[in-house]
Amino acid sequence: MSAATDLRVAGREQAPAPRPPRRHSGRTWLRRVVLGVLLTGLAVVMLTPLVFGFFASVSPLRQIVGSDPGLLPDSWDWSNYSDAWTRANFARYFVNSVVVTLVVVVVDTLASSMTGYVLARKHLPGQRVLETVFMLTLFIGLTTAMLYPQYQIARSLGIANLLGISMVEYAGIMIIHVYLIKAFVQGLGTEIEDAARVDGCGFFGTYRRIALPLMTPILVTTIVLGFQASWNNYQVPLVFSLAEADLRTLIVGVSALQYDAVEGMSAYNTVLAGANMALIPIIVVFVVLQRFFVRGWTEGAVKG
Repeated sequence: MSAATDLRVAGREQAPAPRPPRRHSGRTWLRRVVLGVLLTGLAVVMLTPLVFGFFASVSPLRQIVGSDPGLLPDSWDWSNYSDAWTRANFARYFVNSVVVTLVVVVVDTLASSMTGYVLARKHLPGQRVLETVFMLTLFIGLTTAMLYPQYQIARSLGIANLLGISMVEYAGIMIIHVYLIKAFVQGLGTEIEDAARVDGCGFFGTYRRIALPLMTPILVTTIVLGFQASWNNYQVPLVFSLAEADLRTLIVGVSALQYDAVEGMSAYNTVLAGANMALIPIIVVFVVLQRFFVRGWTEGAVKG
């Protein structure tokens, strides 16, 4: 037998035996059962209003305002959805919501990613003062305490329209997104960026070609959050549309349905039908992007 064969045989003889599969202890099994029960209960609590809202949206109005409305409708009335679409002028308000939300998401993605990247990679003069100002705006509440001054500024600039609504909504969500992106970028390694700069790539080129693709998970997270915040915003479009109803967004239009009384009662079934239709775009966006959304949160938590 050759020396090589002896070595192979010796190696096989010294190889450790495979470990038996690990068995989960009773404590681990109990922990999983308790966690499953808690998550199931939380899901039921979260979904109950949606289920009740759906059933109420196809129920007769008399049943909803009765003393014992119940959960299931006495008769299924799908005409509430068509009534909501026509009486709330959904076609016009849906376009307004799409325009406002699209502007907010695009501007927020570009500006927040640039600002967060610069704050994470550059040490600017007065950066601490700037970040302190950013932090203060989070506690002021841009969409409440400063809403009227912002509306007056928009009027003086001649943008008391859908563009003005978009800019005010963007101002309310930008700061938190900047800090999310900054924390994510600080968790990324700088080796690839350093190599790009050595090859002659400038700061903006490094951001556009190297950093921006790496920021995809957190950017998708901010897109989902920005879409949800803008689409569901009520105060800003309401103030801008008080003098011009054509500026209403979908949420404001749905809310206005409750003042359209039928037989002396607010049409809550029509309101809920409109609210359910307004939820569809948010659900679609989240379902499409939820994989990147969860990845952005988890990677940011691990790296930050």
